[in-house]
Amino acid sequence: MTQFSDLPLELRSTIWMLTIEPRTVEIHFEIGRFSVGQQRRARRLGCCCFHNGLGVLYISSPTPVPAALHTCHEARSLLARYYHQAFAYGTEPRYVWANLDMDIISIGRSSFVWVEPEAPHIRRLKFARDCDEHYFDEATTELGFFCNVQEIYVVCLDGPEAWYIPGDPFCWPCPRENVWLINTETNEMVTVAENHRRGERYREEARRQEAEEETLERLELAGAADTGN
Repeated sequence: MTQFSDLPLELRSTIWMLTIEPRTVEIHFEIGRFSVGQQRRARRLGCCCFHNGLGVLYISSPTPVPAALHTCHEARSLLARYYHQAFAYGTEPRYVWANLDMDIISIGRSSFVWVEPEAPHIRRLKFARDCDEHYFDEATTELGFFCNVQEIYVVCLDGPEAWYIPGDPFCWPCPRENVWLINTETNEMVTVAENHRRGERYREEARRQEAEEETLERLELAGAADTGN
């Protein structure tokens, strides 16, 4: 009986390569409070992810490691070109196996600050936010950490409609056509560009209806005045 190891190396390599597929990798940050002295000591050791007295202890993920990486030395050696030990920073560093060119890195509600050391390498980012003043303060500078991102997925905790603002003031590090807003109730996805077009149409329709109502009200008042005369 022919076994997998009996197959030609080229065929085995092709099979291992077929196991590579896009994943959504959830990232969890363990955060701790540090004194000024502790921060200085940690920075000397290369642990520099701190903000307002808080810092990253370590980073983990509940997303399973690609099975092929644990199958055998041959598969691991081949796939190590595509997966690497990402998020290996913090005062108690661990790591997460990820393909930062292909995987969607999902940080949930975590601050962009905690992702900064890895941010330039991420191509596909997912996060959850409300569209409020805090988001604008955060996004104005911190979203810029992701200077090479190609796609962004935003889980809109307050609904995509809340992400329409006249004038479109959002600053995205990739084209608006590549930024997807996700409705938490329906899982519908719409690009920022299309969401803005929808908002403009709704706004124009509301203006039209308001103008019609005002015209009707004036006609009714005029009719009432003529009747009174």
